Amino acid sequence: MENKFQFLECEGLQIGAFLEGNSMEEHQTYYPMNVLFYVKKGKQHIRMDNELHTISKNQFCLLRKHTKGSIFKSWNKAEKCAIVYAFILQDQFIKEALNEFQFDQSHPPSNNKVIFLPKNKILMGLFDTVISYLTDNEDIDKNLVRLKTKEAILGILKFHPEYYSIFTQLAVHSKADLREFMEYNYMYNITLKSRAESTGRSLSSFNREFKIIFNETPHRWILKRRLKEAKRLLLTTKRKPSEIYMELGFEDLAHFSRTFKKEFGKSPREFK
Repeated sequence: MENKFQFLECEGLQIGAFLEGNSMEEHQTYYPMNVLFYVKKGKQHIRMDNELHTISKNQFCLLRKHTKGSIFKSWNKAEKCAIVYAFILQDQFIKEALNEFQFDQSHPPSNNKVIFLPKNKILMGLFDTVISYLTDNEDIDKNLVRLKTKEAILGILKFHPEYYSIFTQLAVHSKADLREFMEYNYMYNITLKSRAESTGRSLSSFNREFKIIFNETPHRWILKRRLKEAKRLLLTTKRKPSEIYMELGFEDLAHFSRTFKKEFGKSPREFK
């Protein structure tokens, strides 16, 4: 298996992701929401605007929403793979935190898309909570997640009050480009409601605009897009069907093979 993805959802919101990478391949990405990264093992590299940003082991990094670029992971021989945790900082959560406390507002706004944050106990507390849900399959405590999210925002501002202007910018509601969002996020198994909220839309608006742009239902488009990418990988790489089906969003190899054969007339193995 080349990559492993796992998500948590809380009240329809995608809040956490576990990304284990055994592939160093660079690929394009688009983040429609503000993402807080924590690298537990290896390194995560983000390339944008001809600049390379590297998030090293035990480092936190805040990535501004609507950021487009490419990412890849690296690790040393002893580590064997990279492990990255992500946490979506929803606009509403940020607004709630900023409304409860007063911070120094004298610092000018920042246009930085990548913001590195020093490791501290409050941020580690947030990720310890998320990691426990992701790895132990525990029932999620919605109130605890909201509390930990707010603590993380306040913790960042406590140590770096100059980031207040950045958070006020991050909390401004805006819509993501729907076509770009889908092209970069079709492989993730999240609900349509979460996809809609991640783009800044209601579910009804998402479905309506999706039909106009793609002339298909989201479910059908996502399936066809995954199969198209599977076909490309089988044709242009040496990777086997068993190495690609999970990263494309298929839950098991048998389902992937049946669906692929129905679409293209041959099984993935025969096609290869």
